Amino acid sequence: MKVIIIGAGKVGFSMAQLLSAENHDVIVIEQSPARQQILEDTLDIQVIYGSGSSTSALESAGVHNADMLLAVTESDELNMVACLLAKKYGTKTTVARVRNPEYLEVTAFSLNELMGIDLIINPERVTALEIAEIAKNPEALNVDYYADGKVQLLELELKADSPLLEKPIKSLDTSIPYNIVSIARQHNMLVPSGDDVLKLGDHIHLMARTADMKAVERLLGFYWHKVEQVTILGGGRTGYYLAQILEQNKPAINLKIIEKDLDRAEKISQKLKNTLVIHGDGSDYGLLEEENIVASDLFVAVTDDDKINLLCSLIASNLGVKKTICQMKRTEVLPLAEQIGIDTILSPRLLAAGAILKYMRVGDIISVTLLGEERAEMLELLVQPAATAVGKELQHIAFPRGSMVGAVLRDDQVIIPDGTFTFKPYDHLMVFSLLKSIHKIERLFQNGGK
Repeated sequence: MKVIIIGAGKVGFSMAQLLSAENHDVIVIEQSPARQQILEDTLDIQVIYGSGSSTSALESAGVHNADMLLAVTESDELNMVACLLAKKYGTKTTVARVRNPEYLEVTAFSLNELMGIDLIINPERVTALEIAEIAKNPEALNVDYYADGKVQLLELELKADSPLLEKPIKSLDTSIPYNIVSIARQHNMLVPSGDDVLKLGDHIHLMARTADMKAVERLLGFYWHKVEQVTILGGGRTGYYLAQILEQNKPAINLKIIEKDLDRAEKISQKLKNTLVIHGDGSDYGLLEEENIVASDLFVAVTDDDKINLLCSLIASNLGVKKTICQMKRTEVLPLAEQIGIDTILSPRLLAAGAILKYMRVGDIISVTLLGEERAEMLELLVQPAATAVGKELQHIAFPRGSMVGAVLRDDQVIIPDGTFTFKPYDHLMVFSLLKSIHKIERLFQNGGK
C-alpha cells in the first residue's frame, strides 16, 4: 500500500517505522529539517519538505494514487485540512489525529463526513479508555475487548504464589472454555503448545468469553481487589479524560488528581464534578506521603514527562500502592521500564497505532491490537465466503506458525475453538499472530487467498 504521513513527531515516526518494516510504500511530509534528517538517517522511506496543507507537497508525494493519508501533526486544524484535500485528490482512506475535545464533542453535524476523515484518532483519549478498563480489572496488566465486548483478552503475570507455575498448559483445568493465546517471556513472545510449561514472571494473554472471564481467572488461581480509590498524576488531556470516565463509575470511585501547573489545576477543577484536584509536585515524596497515596488502589502517572512518570510510579510502588500504571511516550525504553517494578506500562503511540492499522490490513478486518512492544497483533476479522479456510477443520489447516485462533463469534454465540472447529463464511475471528505470520493469516481468510 502507498501511505502518506503528514508530520514526523512521535506518532508519525512510529507509524512510518512500523509500515516501512512491513514493506509498504511510505512517504512522509515534514517541515522540520531536524526531523527530516532523523527520518532519512534511520528509515528507508521518502521524505518531502513541506506542509500537509500544501497542494504542491501533497502532489509531490503522489496523493492522487495514495491508499492512505495519515495526518498526525501537532495541529488539529492542519490534520483536518490535509484529510479534506487528500479526499478531494482521490486518496482512499484518511486518518487524522484530533486532540481538542471541542472538535470531538460536535453534535450538530458529522465532522468526519464534513472533512472527509475516515478515522479520527485521539491518543490521549484512547489511553484514558484503556486505563479505565484496567481499573475494572486491576489484576490484569492490560485489557482488551472484541466482538462488541463479548470476548475479553487479559494480560496476566504469573507471580510466586501462582498455582500454574511449572505446569504444562495441557494439564490445566479447562472446565470453563478459554485459550492462552500467547506467553511473553523475557522479552520474547511465543504461541504456546500444550507441552509448554508456565514459568515465574511469564505474562500470559488469556482469552475467554467476557461473561466467563472472572470464573476462568478463579479457575486458574488469579484473584482481584476492588478499585475504590485512584490517584492520577498529571492533569493534562489524558488525566482529564480518565477522571471524566471514572467519575461515571458505579459505585463511585474516590478520585484525586495531582497537577503541578496551577492554571491547569484550576481549569480542570472547575470542569470535573467529583474529583479532588491538588496543586503540587507529584515527584515530592513528602507530598505523596501527606496525601496518603498508600491508600490508593491505583496510581496512574500520565504527565508529559516519561522520567517523572517512571520516578513517581516507583515512589508510589515503594510506598505500598496496590497497582501502578505508567504512561511512556518513548517506546524504545519500554523493555527497560518493564523491569523496574511498575505493574503496567502503556504507550499512547502503540494504542493509537493499533487503531490505525485496522485500515492497513487486507480482508474484512474489524480491529487490530498491538501486543508486546509491537512484536505481535491480535486481529479481529471476518472469514470471507471464498476463503481457503472455509469448510475445513482447524487441525487440518496449515495454520501459520506463531499464530492462534483465540475465539470465534458465530450467530451471536462465542466459541472457544479446538482442533475440530470447522470454519464457516462470515465467522468473526479473534486471531493472535506474531508479525512474521500476519500476512499469511490475512490470505488464509480472504477471498481467493493463497
